[in-house]
Amino acid sequence: MNPVPAEPGRPIGMDSIERPLGRVRGTRDWLPHDFARLAALERLLLDQFRRAGYEPMRTPILEFAELHERKSGAGIVARLFEVSGGGPAEICLRPELTASIVRAYAEAPECPPLPARVSMSGPVFRFQPPTPGRDREFTQVGVELIGAGGPAADAEVIWLADWSLRALGFADASIRIGHVGLILELLSRSGLPPAATSALVESLSEAAAEGQSVRAIEAGLQRLGGWLRTEDDDAPEWPPAAGPAEAPAVDRLFRHLVPDVTGRRSAGEIIDRLRRKWDLGHSLSEVLSRVRDQVHALADLRGPARPMLDRLDREYAALAPESVAALRSLLDMLGHHGVDSERIELDLGFGRGIGFYTQMIFEIIVPTSEGPFEVCGGGRYDGLARVLGSHRDDRGAGFAFGLERLHAVLKARSDAVPGGTVGFRGYLVTSGKPDEVTPAAIDLATFLRERIQLPVVLSGLGFQAAVEQARALGLGQVVTVGRTIELWNLEHGDVRSVRDGELIDQMRTRLAVFRGDRT
Repeated sequence: MNPVPAEPGRPIGMDSIERPLGRVRGTRDWLPHDFARLAALERLLLDQFRRAGYEPMRTPILEFAELHERKSGAGIVARLFEVSGGGPAEICLRPELTASIVRAYAEAPECPPLPARVSMSGPVFRFQPPTPGRDREFTQVGVELIGAGGPAADAEVIWLADWSLRALGFADASIRIGHVGLILELLSRSGLPPAATSALVESLSEAAAEGQSVRAIEAGLQRLGGWLRTEDDDAPEWPPAAGPAEAPAVDRLFRHLVPDVTGRRSAGEIIDRLRRKWDLGHSLSEVLSRVRDQVHALADLRGPARPMLDRLDREYAALAPESVAALRSLLDMLGHHGVDSERIELDLGFGRGIGFYTQMIFEIIVPTSEGPFEVCGGGRYDGLARVLGSHRDDRGAGFAFGLERLHAVLKARSDAVPGGTVGFRGYLVTSGKPDEVTPAAIDLATFLRERIQLPVVLSGLGFQAAVEQARALGLGQVVTVGRTIELWNLEHGDVRSVRDGELIDQMRTRLAVFRGDRT
């Protein structure tokens, strides 16, 4: 059988169609119209940041995995996209931007003037199950305020995030504020051994990364208190019979209290010795019970900012005075920035990023038809620069928007991104003859591109098809180049001939010159 000849001009071997490859799960394509809106949204946010004194900078997408393992917390580290770099050090795709920005600050040959205000934007990657609004590749846009501490700096960061959202038309966004420092101060003043405090903080960090609240630490305290109250002869063997999945907080706690079991003593013997040394049977058990009750009450402290602050004053000012005073000062300063306290919620059971953040944490939520939707989050991360090996000022705070999430909310609300649509602006140049691009049309398109800052598209379509294409592309003018030049305006829904004006006069002069050059 003779093979079917290929179509004229078609490469040999291109007659069969291969199976589609599709996209990697958790990623998406952005076609021109949607991408124009996304890019405009990014530009608007960066412009708002610049107006507040934040200048853009860029860092690599590839980083050493250790950069994030040192501080980012278990929730981020477990979702790293690691790549083979051909060397002994593990390399990953960055899962967020803050650690890279602070690393660049710490390693800069000369310390920049402080406080340093920088903005950033770019793709980040997390190996997580794709869900609506949670992709594996997405874009963060945000700021970092480095070398400044205290409520004034915190208020500036929160205000800037809210101000930027209001520029997009979100007057109804709510701000949820927590304070990691409060629970850390509570634990540090409790009388717990430092190792126990560190273990409990790690427990809360991992639980928060899994979407849990500070109640996770309450459960760990309760289990540990029960274990300490048992008589020596009845003390359970180590590890406890319950598996790690049933008691992860207690498992982690004892790994901190007894990090290495060496020599002839068993883990149980070492822990029994620690019991006697710290009088664990009574005094520590009482401390654990008291702290557990305080954490339980703290987890329920959530509501409108001013009433919650008054309650916080009554119940926790003596237990964590520095954090309570900082929260009160923060709310006062946000008021001076023009942020309405009616839109602020205090949530002291909010444990987001406790392994990374050290004091204030916040997120901004916008209402949608499907319920509240978080579009921005951030907080204070003092100590990060030191963890990354720097002796420079290690205070810092910042936030990041999820660009695609914000775009999705705007699109669902049918809100236009300010400056985000071409909106019938630009020109489509055609000879008016199907499948023909004439030299005169090419010359005129080149002429227009050199003189105007709007899109100019060259087309080989007939007039009616050219009008339809121009509308699809958001172009407001069709220029037909034949024996003369005709300019057609599409901005009002119909097709109108434009007979007078400076630009059409220039185009007609250009066509005359072009034809004169060719005769």
